Amino acid sequence: MKKKALIIFILFLFYGTASPQSCLPEGITFTTQEQIDNFQTNYPGCTEIEGDVEINGNDITNLDGLNVLTAIVGDLRIWDNYALTTLSGLRNVTSIGEDLRIWNNDTLTSLSGLGNVTSIGGEFCIKNNPSLIDLSELGNLSSIGGYMSIWGNAALTNLTGLDNVTSIEGGLYIGSNYALTSITGLGNVTLIGGLNIKYNNALTSLSGLDHMTSLGGSLLIEDNDALTSLSGLDHVTSIGGYLEINDNNALTSLTELDNIISIGGFLTISDNDALTSLSGLDNIAAFSIDGLCIYDNISLSTCEVQSICNYLISSTGTIQIYNNAPGCNSQEEVEEACESVSVESLNPNEEISIFPNPANKQLTLSSKDGTTIEEVIIYNQTGQIVLLEKPVNNIVDISLLQPGLYIIEVASGQRVVRERLMIE
Repeated sequence: MKKKALIIFILFLFYGTASPQSCLPEGITFTTQEQIDNFQTNYPGCTEIEGDVEINGNDITNLDGLNVLTAIVGDLRIWDNYALTTLSGLRNVTSIGEDLRIWNNDTLTSLSGLGNVTSIGGEFCIKNNPSLIDLSELGNLSSIGGYMSIWGNAALTNLTGLDNVTSIEGGLYIGSNYALTSITGLGNVTLIGGLNIKYNNALTSLSGLDHMTSLGGSLLIEDNDALTSLSGLDHVTSIGGYLEINDNNALTSLTELDNIISIGGFLTISDNDALTSLSGLDNIAAFSIDGLCIYDNISLSTCEVQSICNYLISSTGTIQIYNNAPGCNSQEEVEEACESVSVESLNPNEEISIFPNPANKQLTLSSKDGTTIEEVIIYNQTGQIVLLEKPVNNIVDISLLQPGLYIIEVASGQRVVRERLMIE
């Protein structure tokens, strides 16, 4: 009997220590290397911390004592660790339930140790780590539930390592990374809450955002001194908030924005010294612009693009146009130039006829040269697709759409044209 009881006790002890165990619902703070080293002794069997974990200590050099952890349900905050060079002790962690913040770690050169993390439930902030060279250890990360901020990492040159991330729901902020030359690594992101790119002095283009088609929030491109192109934003069709492009002294063109058909706030273009034309903003629906600010672009002389002209003729909202080149130096100059631009249609050549407009039940389409109408897409005022179909006998049924203003996009051969569509 005693032998049997001993076996049961040993089995209980084995399974009690070997099975994953949740612990520390109130969280834990590490301020010394000794606390890290003694974690497994002080909390035997603890593999999943329910609360927040904070790591903040001048003498902490490694996190090896935490190598039994598989998950952190709360926040993980790693900050002001001046001697910490590696995160390899976190190599078995696969998920972080809330925020991950890595701040002010002077000697941290890589994120080695986060290679098995697949999801972060809240925000992900990588800020002011001056020795951090790359993000290559993040290869298994696929989703970020809050915003992601990559800010003030002076040695960071690219974003390779984020290649499997498909959504950043809270928005993406990339700023003050003075060695950053490329944002390649974001090529699979399709959903971003908003995009803010500023103070990246070596960044020359935005290539790497090729799968992004819409922004739930605003788009701000500001103070990127070497940025010559907005390539990478070519497929964006809608912006949920404001659109601002400011203080990019080498930027010469906005043509990569020509697929944007709607925004949800102010349109501001300011202090871009090399910019000569607003071509690329042509297709933004005027009714989606809340206010217009165009100023201090010393080379900008061509502002009479379709969206701007439509806004000037139809809006009573904010209009500020000044200190640009002749032709775009005041609201009056732009209005005069707009007299030669049609404000009735986004398809002034009338290559494709859309009848009737306004409409309420169905549309009849025809191309000027008889080319087959291949596809029709209708967007609502926020840029969402509300109808996509291949018309039968050039007829499109719109009877299920609510009354209001829309944008219709028609593809025929190599041509794609857009017009406003009023449904009554």
